[in-house]
Amino acid sequence: MGKINNDNTADSVGNLREVSQSVKDTLKNKYGKKLKSLLLPLDDFGVNELEVLAIIPTRSVVGQSMKYMNNDPKKGQEILVKNCLLTSKEEVMADDDLFYAAAGLLVELIPIRQGKFGKV
Repeated sequence: MGKINNDNTADSVGNLREVSQSVKDTLKNKYGKKLKSLLLPLDDFGVNELEVLAIIPTRSVVGQSMKYMNNDPKKGQEILVKNCLLTSKEEVMADDDLFYAAAGLLVELIPIRQGKFGKV
């Protein structure tokens, strides 16, 4: 922990290191509704947080990730993080706590609709 964000996308605001508004605007124009903000805890108490931007995992990325989830979960999580995180990727990949927090949130972003059975 205590890693430095070298990609110049974060501004320090209180206890939250936010992605700069110009980066948010640029990525919002490119990805639209698929862009999400994730708040990752920088400490065990969740007092300090790092904001990162990510896109909702595509079917292709989910398929690649699921292929490894049973045999090599770390590789499956790495596929999600590397393909979906758009900011602070190096910092997240270098820190186990940030990595697992990001991977957990990305799994929750996988779009799953609940179907139901009809009558025949």
